[in-house]
Amino acid sequence: MPTLMLASFIRFCADGSLRGPDNYVVARCVDGLWIVGGRTHRELECEGPVRVRVVAKPGQPAVHHGPYPQVRTLNGILHAGDVNLHVGMPVRVSGEACHEVAFLP
Repeated sequence: MPTLMLASFIRFCADGSLRGPDNYVVARCVDGLWIVGGRTHRELECEGPVRVRVVAKPGQPAVHHGPYPQVRTLNGILHAGDVNLHVGMPVRVSGEACHEVAFLP
């Protein structure tokens, strides 16, 4: 069963946290699973329109994608609808993960 949350934006960080406005931790990635509101989830999705900001490595400039009507993770890789964006979510994909990924309005 999904866990719904309302946020103006969310940011997936290299430390395994999912942060909302004011840097508030709304979820954590533990052993490849997202802990949201005390419940575990394998994947996350966001209804849009959603713009995606990706920082591949610390200190590199952000790259912006979208907007997309919906984005979701699938095995730790970001997808927009049925399209693979080839963005590895921080902590979820070893060796290929980005440093930080944000979902913006």
